[in-house]
Amino acid sequence: MEILIIGGTRFVGHYTALALHEAGHQVSVFTRGKQKFELPDEIGHFKGDRNYDADLAAVAAARDWDVVWDNMSYTGDDARAAVAVFRDRTRLFIHTSTLAVYSVCEGIVSPYREEDFERGRPLTERLGIYPYDYGIARREGEEVLQAAHAEFGFPFVSVRLPAVLGPRDYSLRAWSYWRRIIEDRRLILPDNGIEMHRSVYSGDVVQALLAIVAKGPELAGRAYNLGGREIVSLRGFVEDSARVLNTDVEIIDVPRSVIAKAGVDPDGLSPYTTWGNHIQAIARAQHDLEFRPTPMEEWLPPTIQWHLENRLDAEPPGWELREQEAKLAERWRAFFSGLG
Repeated sequence: MEILIIGGTRFVGHYTALALHEAGHQVSVFTRGKQKFELPDEIGHFKGDRNYDADLAAVAAARDWDVVWDNMSYTGDDARAAVAVFRDRTRLFIHTSTLAVYSVCEGIVSPYREEDFERGRPLTERLGIYPYDYGIARREGEEVLQAAHAEFGFPFVSVRLPAVLGPRDYSLRAWSYWRRIIEDRRLILPDNGIEMHRSVYSGDVVQALLAIVAKGPELAGRAYNLGGREIVSLRGFVEDSARVLNTDVEIIDVPRSVIAKAGVDPDGLSPYTTWGNHIQAIARAQHDLEFRPTPMEEWLPPTIQWHLENRLDAEPPGWELREQEAKLAERWRAFFSGLG
């Protein structure tokens, strides 16, 4: 099959392009060309900007695409542009989405199921506050695709992802915890890190995408939550990571409100901290796609090892707050010592 990946040179897109190529498909990626192209020569590379309709229309017309995977659609306008240029030009359109389409709504509670999307009311009164801008914009994109499917059968499938972890992760969010463990053997977790998450391993996302490609248009109009085998608290993730790194870690529990009053950004210190639990049901993917997540004990060690070998000096989000973080930790310790 002729397959186009919009955005495919850094993380999950990179591995998916390789897997599809190795499966015998004719694969091309469409990117701005700003990242080093590290894919085989047999994989095509179209250069252009996803945000320019002319560039998108040009790549749409370049082949008779059997499958298009849009990994770079974030808004309703992005989705409308994709529908306009790929209508009648592809048999299957895969859209990357996010669990934020649930969490920014009133009326949806964790664990999230795919059908809950229809029940929620987007909290538009909170626009201007992250992650509401992000999540509401992503919801609008899915609504555009759903409307196109209902009106003229646009063959989209939406894949709703939580935090994705694995080698080549350029977000460095997980690395922000691992580097603190390595260098300081301590870190602050806002509100004790007790919120529960179900992240997903990048290799499992690749396998789900391959299953969607194999099943093709019969899945059109559906959405799938993907997630890991385990449901783990942020605190548990830090403790598991320390065990993999073969070191101890001191977790300093400080209320989020105290961190903010100290003039420190809680999200900068802990990018995986969220308001409450964010757990998604994955039964639909397990049934339709035979989705079988890899155990965390299998993917976490090689993922950390890859970061140690390739990201050791990389500064993750919030790294500039280290001095403030250390001062806050000492003040918090002193406060409790005084009570004793």
